[in-house]
This record gives sequence, structure tokens and C-alpha cells, in this order.
Amino acid sequence: MDELVRGLMSNNYLITPPAYFLLSEHYNKDFTLPELIKFAKAKGTFIIDEIIAEEFLEAKGIITKPKHLEKFMTGKKPEEQSPEEFEEGQTLEISEAEEAPAFVSEAVSEVVEEAEKLEIPESQEHLTSEIAEEPPMREIEETSEEAVSELVEEVETLEEDKEAVEEFAGEEETEESFETNGEENGENGEVKRKVIFDEYGVPLVAEEELPEEEKKTYSVYADFKVSPREGFEFIAKDIEADFKVKFDVRNVKLKPPKAKNGTTKEGEVIVKVYENYFKSRLKKMRRILRENPEVSGVIDIGKLSYINPEGDVTIIGLVNSKRETRNGYMFEVEDLTGIIKVFIGRDKEDYKKAFEIMPDSVVAFKGRYSKRGIFFAENIYLPDVPLYKKEKPPLEEKVYAVLISDIHVGSNKFCEKAFMKFLEWLNGNVNTKTEEEIVSRIKYMIIAGDVVDGIGIYPGQYNELSIPDIFDQYEALANLLSNVPEHITMFIGPGNHDAARTALPQPEFYREYAKPLYDLKNAVIISNPAVIDLHGREFLIVHGRGIEDVVSYVPNMSHHQPVKPMVQLLKLRHLAPTFGGKVPIAPDPEDLLVIESVPDLVQMGHVHVLDYQIYRGVFLINSATWQAQTEFQKMVNIVPTPARVPIIDVETAKLRMIVDFSKWCDV
Repeated sequence: MDELVRGLMSNNYLITPPAYFLLSEHYNKDFTLPELIKFAKAKGTFIIDEIIAEEFLEAKGIITKPKHLEKFMTGKKPEEQSPEEFEEGQTLEISEAEEAPAFVSEAVSEVVEEAEKLEIPESQEHLTSEIAEEPPMREIEETSEEAVSELVEEVETLEEDKEAVEEFAGEEETEESFETNGEENGENGEVKRKVIFDEYGVPLVAEEELPEEEKKTYSVYADFKVSPREGFEFIAKDIEADFKVKFDVRNVKLKPPKAKNGTTKEGEVIVKVYENYFKSRLKKMRRILRENPEVSGVIDIGKLSYINPEGDVTIIGLVNSKRETRNGYMFEVEDLTGIIKVFIGRDKEDYKKAFEIMPDSVVAFKGRYSKRGIFFAENIYLPDVPLYKKEKPPLEEKVYAVLISDIHVGSNKFCEKAFMKFLEWLNGNVNTKTEEEIVSRIKYMIIAGDVVDGIGIYPGQYNELSIPDIFDQYEALANLLSNVPEHITMFIGPGNHDAARTALPQPEFYREYAKPLYDLKNAVIISNPAVIDLHGREFLIVHGRGIEDVVSYVPNMSHHQPVKPMVQLLKLRHLAPTFGGKVPIAPDPEDLLVIESVPDLVQMGHVHVLDYQIYRGVFLINSATWQAQTEFQKMVNIVPTPARVPIIDVETAKLRMIVDFSKWCDV
């Protein structure tokens, strides 16, 4: 089955063969499936016929004139025919679209003889059946002199009222008002009808006109324009951009597992994928842990039974489970060679580290193996980051980066006034000399996900949306971001509210929904996660859903201080260690969420609270939000800190200042 037909059917839409032949040659080249569905929805139809297809192609600028209007453009116009030409038995020829009223006159002539009884029934069965019995180009039957005179008066009336004729002919779907006897809409009421014509222009069926699409009552900020302040010196314009997307999910080539044979079950393939996923994690983590000089004498779990029970050895494995006992913690640890129980007592020095170990994380245990099949640990080693980092050479010019996230355009809690003030600030409308120096040197802006509020993310969200259309949400965001000065490069990644794959990692936005973002000249779309090299400094950009699992599994963690869970993720060198928790993980054959190289800065968002800390030389920051407190956040007791903008000195990868726009966040 064709991709276009299959896509429409999966969305409960039907397409006729003529419409298919019109659209198929342009599909995926000049338009996408969501655009066609959005157009059909606006027309109020679930059947895409030839007329709808032509109207859509004309609206997209692919064709200039619908063909269905050209099919009956032959012959004379009614105004060119004199009343005398309407003789008995003569064929009435129609030439152009503007002659459509003549067909209505034919229908009128059929019932002139019974003018005193003329009534239009509530249903359209009379009109439909009468037309179906007549050939497309039917002749006017014998009529009385009175009927002819009535027809002549009809034609003269049409000639006099040219404006009505033009209006009638100009519509692709002709409307005719039929008077009723007042039973439906009261005395002398009118019901709007839609007359559909065949290829010769003969009306085939009359239907009730669907209500017009409601006009948008919301703004997509198309009229919001900000220009750089006159006379303001942007030093960053003369600083050469030096960036590289060092890691992006889209650049990793993944090989899916092959089925053993044609009868292999789908479940077996999925299990194989996750098996490869955790093997990949274990391999990467073992390499990180063995860089620690304290981790020495590493033995595979399967070889423990062959070693001297008196000496200390080290094992590295994946923690399948952990449980607290009366005397300490018991773990089940697995590597490629086997599974073993690991126990650490409360009296041990590293006992507190047991609290930090999350399910499915990879750690090292040092201790001795008992012949009873239990490994008694003395020390625990987390992957962690080194205590010391090499100094990086200074930059010739000061360069700054803006770190924001969770804009949530489309929410009725979006702080649009504050965001507009922020855009004006980027264009040089500053208050102090310090701000002037900062703004003049801003070269980069990083947005870490949840750029729009999305649709259907949580129950009852529709009632909290100011823009209830996902296409319009991205259009509104693009209109706002188009006001960012062109010398500032924007890096934009997805979050869980965006039109992107829900499971981590998220490669990018779905282009058909977020196309306006891709069209921005100074925007670079990145994955979640991504690593950006700015002037030799590595910025790890993550939306931050892994914070949820840390809060769930590690004691004394909360959303109110998100930087603490961020430190825990850095210690475990993984962005979402626990499988099957709150964070969905995609069944990729390679674990792309391992923090393989130590970054200079880690940026996250998601929890809407501004917080930052330096841990072993790495600057961690949660970049807050542009959304005021929602009803859901009230229920879970999250108090956001909206409209606060951290400015980062790229040279040191540390915080330079925070600019507060929250006084304009009055939603």
C-alpha cells in the first residue's frame, strides 16, 4: 500500500483515486502528510477528493488554477444569449464557471408549471433524484409560454445583477440559499446549502454547508518585531564563531539486531536489542572505571571461584537490584561472565555510597570472595569524574553564552511579556553599563528542550493551552526567535513536551511539525543529549528527565534543588541509569546516555528551577523556565523560578551573571 494512502488511513482519512493521482507526485517533495491533514481538517472533511486535492495544491502554490473549474469552460455565456434563443427543444450550453447560475435556472424551469405549490422539502431527496434521472447536458423540455416568460425574467435578472453572478461563480463550492417553510429555522428562515457540480457543471447533490473554520483567537507573534538598538555596538559580530557539535545522536550509526530466521518472534528481537544495550553500557563503564588508579586487580565474576579467598579483588558489574538489610546493603551484580551477591556492612567506610547507587548503574566493588558464593565488599567505587582537570588556554576575546530551557510557548502560563523583554535586551535595550558589556559579547544561545508546551502531554492540558495547535506553537516560537540577532548562534534541542521521540535519547524534532525552527538562519538543531564544543570548551546539553529517577531512588533528593540530582548523575556517569523507571529509554543497540568524556559544563532543565554548582571543576546548571506555576506543579509542590537568564563566560565555562526578567511574568 502506498505511503500516502497508508498515512491517511492511519489518521482516519480517505482519498479518492483522482485525488491520489494529483497528490502522489508532489508528496514528500512539496508537502508533508501533517500539512494535508491539517488542510482537510480545516475544510471539515475526512474524504480527500479531487476538489480538496486541487484546492490544497493551489493553496501550497504548486498549481495555479484548479482543473475542475476548467472542465466546463466552453460555449457561450448566458448574458451573450438573447431571450429569443431559448426556444423549444434547444440545448442550453454553459461555457465558463460564472455560468453556474444558469443551471440553477434550469432547475427552476422544471418546477415553474407548479409554481403555486413550490416548496423545498427538508431533505434533498427530490433534488438529487431529479438530477440523477437527467443526462449531463439535458435539453429544456416543452414549457408553457408562462414558463418561458418566467425563464426570460430569470435570465434578465441575472444579467442585471452582475455582482451576484461573479460572486456565485468565484466560489469553488457554490452556495445557494433555499427558502424553507419555517419549520427548521423559523418563519422565512434560510438554510445555507452547498451545491456540488460534476465535470460538466451539473449540480449532483446539495448538502448543508459546513460551518466555517473558526478564526484563530490567539496570536502566533507574527507582528512582533524587534530591531537592534540604533548605535549599539555588538562586539560579538566581529568575533569569529568557533563551535562544533561534538556529539549528536543522529551522527551515530546503529545496527539493529538481525533475526535468526523467518519465524523469530518480535519479542526475541527486542530482548536481543536490550541485551546489546546493557552490554554496551557495561563495556563503556568498565573503561571509565579502570581509568581510576584505585580500581586495580579487576576480576570477572565468573572467575571468582578460582581465586585465593584470602586476597582482595575488584569486580565491576551492573547492579540488577539492591535491598537494605539489618546489617547493611545486599546487591545483585552482573557482568558478561556471571551474577553474584555483593554485601557491604554498615561498619564499612564506603557504606554511605550504597545510598547513591541506582538500579542498573555500573560500579566497582573491592573486597573478598567467600566460598559461600557472596562477595563481601570493603570499598565502593563510582565511575565519577577525576578530582583534577587540565587548565585550558585563555581566549583572545571574551565571549558569552545564554543558557535557557523550558520556554513552553503555547501554554497559558507562558511568560510572553518577559520573553519579549529578553529579546529586546538581546537587541541592546539594556539598563546598565555591565549589561551593555555582556550583551555586546553574547555569541551563543543554548535552549535545552521543551521549547513548546505540546499537545496531550498530560491529562487536562488542553484547558491550559493558549495555542491549541502544535503547528502554530512552533510557528509562534519561530516568530519570537526570529528576533534574536543574527550574529548569535542558537542551539535548540528537544524535550519531553516537544514533537519528538518520547524515549531517550531524542534525535531531533519531527521536521514536519517543527519546520519553522529548521528555517531559522542562525539556528542549529541538536539532539537530546548533545555535546557542543565552544572555543575548546565542552558543553553537555541535556533536557534532564533523568533527574526524576534520581529523586525517586536516592534519599534526600528533591526537585527544589535540581543540581544535587545532577551531581549524582555525573557521579554515575550516566544521564538516565535506571531502566523501567520514570524515564523511557529507547531500545537502541548502543547506550548513548553514558557520559564518556568529562565536560566543562552540564546544562539541564525540565524541573523549572534555577540552580547551579561546581563539582570537581565541572559547572552544573539547571536553567529554569519561561513558564509560571501550572496547576500540575501546584499539586506536586514545584515552585518554578521563571524568566531568569544565566549568562556563561565561555572561557571559564562558569556563570558570569543572572539577568532577571521575572517582574514581567505576570500570568
